[in-house]
Amino acid sequence: MRGWASVILFLLLFQFNVQAAEPLKTKFVLDVADLIPEGVKVKGSSQGMAVWGRYAFMLHDGGQCVVIDLKRKRYLASYMLDKNTSHCNNASFGAEYFSKESQFPLLYVSECRGGGACLVTDVGIEGSRLVQKIFYDGQDITGPCDWLVDREKRLIYLYCTVDGLRTLKQFRLPSLSDSDSRAEVHLGKEDMIMQISFEGVGIPQGSMTYRDMILLPSGIPSRTKCELHVIDVKRGRYAECYSLDHIGLEPEGVAFWGGKRYLSFHTPGKPLHNLIYQFRLSRRR
Repeated sequence: MRGWASVILFLLLFQFNVQAAEPLKTKFVLDVADLIPEGVKVKGSSQGMAVWGRYAFMLHDGGQCVVIDLKRKRYLASYMLDKNTSHCNNASFGAEYFSKESQFPLLYVSECRGGGACLVTDVGIEGSRLVQKIFYDGQDITGPCDWLVDREKRLIYLYCTVDGLRTLKQFRLPSLSDSDSRAEVHLGKEDMIMQISFEGVGIPQGSMTYRDMILLPSGIPSRTKCELHVIDVKRGRYAECYSLDHIGLEPEGVAFWGGKRYLSFHTPGKPLHNLIYQFRLSRRR
């Protein structure tokens, strides 16, 4: 993964529009608590969400994973992710399968705090196994960081802070065969394809790529305004901002399924109550 002679680095800095953001158009879908049987305990605040087919993987701080059937609105299973007690701030499915027996593509889970690793996991309905760790070894980032995958283009983004600015670093998505003897991949500045930096994102939450856009929810109601930010990667610019304050909860995971976009919110002190909303963006771009 090192020493690409053709790597091109673009540093693009964008300012936010100072006008008030319009509220995001949302529709309540479900509260996961209504699906969970009595006796099933859920610990840790709601964090990342990833959807494949009709299956939603709802992750919690500390590594618990709750699997639901979005189409039938049915609880399926709950388990602890293998070798993962992290914050699980974001999750997204990639393009590669661990084996022919794997039910789903590899799931890329953001450790967020600590070492900031991407924990690549072979997930099933009832269990998982950690199969790779991805690290960024550059010394230019500060604080927690997340990872998000563009499976169509086979790219991975590091969502981090550089010189006080929120930044997206783009890399080629490593394959399992890129792992070293410890099942790790270490990316450096020389592996970066491009980066986009921007101002105005308060507290980063989940993230998702959709076509040529990256969707970035942010904020905590008790501390900052809550918003959904849109980055246009193709044009290399910050595109839009929508307010989430009308929901009154902390935004977390964001995912795409069945031609529709979904955003989850956590209820403080009540990890069972993971609320999922459907949303759409205004056609302004």
